Amino acid sequence: MKAFKKICIAVLLACSFVLPTLSLKAETKEASAATTWVGTKTGYTKASDVKYVTSGGYVANWGARDEDCVFLSKYATAFYTGNYTYNVLSQKKGSSTESSVPSSALYTSLQSLMSSKQDYETSYNATKSLFRYTDCVNSNMSYISSFYSGTRISGSWDGSWNREHTWPNSTGDKAGNGENDIMMLRPTSTSENGARGNMAYGESSGYYNPNGEGQSLKGDCARIVLYVYVRWKCTNTGSNYNPNGITGKNGLIENINMLLEWIEEDPVDTWEMGRNDAVQSITGTRNVFVDYPEYAFLLFGRAVPSNMTTPSSGASENTTSSSSKESSSVENSSKPTSSADSSKEDIDDSSNELNSSMGGSNEDSEVDSEAPDSSFGSASDESGCAHTYGEWIVLQEPTETEDGERWRLCSTCHEWLKEKIPSTGGNASEDTSEATSDLAGESNSEVDSEKASESTDDLMFMSGCVASVGTSAGGVLLMLTACAFIRKAREKEE
Repeated sequence: MKAFKKICIAVLLACSFVLPTLSLKAETKEASAATTWVGTKTGYTKASDVKYVTSGGYVANWGARDEDCVFLSKYATAFYTGNYTYNVLSQKKGSSTESSVPSSALYTSLQSLMSSKQDYETSYNATKSLFRYTDCVNSNMSYISSFYSGTRISGSWDGSWNREHTWPNSTGDKAGNGENDIMMLRPTSTSENGARGNMAYGESSGYYNPNGEGQSLKGDCARIVLYVYVRWKCTNTGSNYNPNGITGKNGLIENINMLLEWIEEDPVDTWEMGRNDAVQSITGTRNVFVDYPEYAFLLFGRAVPSNMTTPSSGASENTTSSSSKESSSVENSSKPTSSADSSKEDIDDSSNELNSSMGGSNEDSEVDSEAPDSSFGSASDESGCAHTYGEWIVLQEPTETEDGERWRLCSTCHEWLKEKIPSTGGNASEDTSEATSDLAGESNSEVDSEKASESTDDLMFMSGCVASVGTSAGGVLLMLTACAFIRKAREKEE
């Protein structure tokens, strides 16, 4: 074993020195792309197009930023039933006077809808692990998108990014749980969080323009403000605040006219709709102003713009009876047990650290039944990537009694395709090729304890390679090649 350890050290050192030269161009390209990571457009034009990816009972955000959403998702359609359909709620009155909106019939009904559907209230601490579902792009949970800039940041909490209160604590209802609501909290880089501070959104001097980082976010911010305003009955509190309003420098947005202009000018994108689905899978409720931006105008006694792009595409004509709807809630059969008056156990990211560093999906991810087959030879998967795979890397040669194993990498999305190589003795196992980034693979119950220990050693060594030489495609490729060499060296030694 001493000789084997020496080989490991030698290979690791070689990787450390050789990799920077081999992957310089790839790293430069990736650094440039990370500046504004908005993801590949989905191309979805109807609810049946959406391919859902779930993990741990939660739905991953399947959308893309700045891609207009022209349909209600299947979860959105199923959310509005009985007395909460658009046909019913749109007949209720709002108010043209800001101070009296909270007492209007429409405000009361929308608040009742969102609060009655909510079955879990997130704790501030839990959101660190939950953002990988709500704020990823194209269902890739290894990374999340920084809210104001679209910059790609790690999907695992590493202290390099913050949790931004889009509704600042200083202007919120600190007695309630609205300040911990993942619908309102958004991940941002530390610099973006600091630049916004607790300024109200707006375009004049002294206000924060959410489009300042180059993203179209005015509508997103306006819809978030309205969600907190209605769901948590949140208005400005404290000295120098309007107790019944949300406008002005001491409020959340410059004025109501601007709020409505932003909603009309910046339509809901598929990323917002995907995030609504993801949040619903966690908390049970949705932001009604994302599904129906029309409610924003009705709430303040205004006419809905006739040419406004909305997911409902003319809600009154698109509303179906409850009998023809799909299941009335997100499938939560595998959702962890939770309650509104207790903090949900934080999700442990430790098992996914290697996974996340590789740029793939989480190891417990499963594709929705509507998703395309992700087995070998498929043109694309739920992420929307048309895979371009490189050469196979053989990690384990087949023997007469045991299958071998080989991997190859997609140069576009960095997803790994694993395939077993049939044994040479004529007793080949069934084809189990699969797209994955779990380099540990699945342990065989028949493998003896010694081989299980060797597999653990391999995983630890591979993790060390990742930490030492980086996570670029070239680095991982070199790492796998090194591990194949090490396995062969071990076999010779034995």
